[in-house]
Amino acid sequence: MEGKKIDITSSAVEKGIDLAKNFLDKLIIPSVEEAGLLLKEKVTFWKFKNQVKMLNKAKLYCEKHNINPKTISLKLLCPLLDYSALEEDEELQDKWAILLANMVDSEQNIQNHVFPYILSQVSSNEFALLNNVNNDKIKRKAALTQELKIFIETKQENIKQLELQIAELNGQIKEKKESGKNRFDNSIWELEKKKMSLEREVKSFSSKESLLNWRLRQPEEVPTADLKDFELSNLIRLGLVKYIQKPYANSQTLEIPYDTDRESSGYLTVDLDVDIDADEEYILTELGELFVTACTEKK
Repeated sequence: MEGKKIDITSSAVEKGIDLAKNFLDKLIIPSVEEAGLLLKEKVTFWKFKNQVKMLNKAKLYCEKHNINPKTISLKLLCPLLDYSALEEDEELQDKWAILLANMVDSEQNIQNHVFPYILSQVSSNEFALLNNVNNDKIKRKAALTQELKIFIETKQENIKQLELQIAELNGQIKEKKESGKNRFDNSIWELEKKKMSLEREVKSFSSKESLLNWRLRQPEEVPTADLKDFELSNLIRLGLVKYIQKPYANSQTLEIPYDTDRESSGYLTVDLDVDIDADEEYILTELGELFVTACTEKK
């Protein structure tokens, strides 16, 4: 059986539009034609005012930081103007102005075309949290960098001082042993313990430098308690935040019975249970850092 044909004539389309308009006319005053024109004019003017406000803020920002604006591609400028024209939040309007100014700053050379889209997709609460996390990372890295700098500058001198103390202890131990004291004498044992502690400290210098460098490379954790579930999902969707797991094994203490009967022989079987668990956390991604920095005023 031949299927029913869909009527796509102009008269049928116009009739559908008329029916919709007639229904909408009953819901609003003034009429659809008048309201539509009025709404379009208001929206256009409102968007234009937002663009003018943002551009003036960007101009003041450039003057404040002595930025000589360079030309940027329309592919980058047009989306930025379009998205910023719809921004209602005053704080985020400032971010649009800063983003534009940073993008036209030849010293920074920011050419990422995705930043305008991302800024159009985040709320002021989401941006504030990202900004706080990024600031925490900057402070942490600054403190660790200073600690690492001081550590490297004083490393050789500290090792030298420890080695001198170890040499002094060796002399004291040798002197006591030559005087006839047993190596298990308390006074000798105390000196041996101090010596071993200093030797461990010397060995720890190489691992401490590696540890500081490792901590410098670590991403910053995002405090999810400050976000609603949909906000967290949005930041993950945009690639600004990432979920990771850090697996670890719980250590277990084993009690192995000791048999003093030397005549008995055999194999000791031990059942070992190892608990594997994982820490779950959300971290600020590299894209998240770059995005926040692009929307942040220069120091």
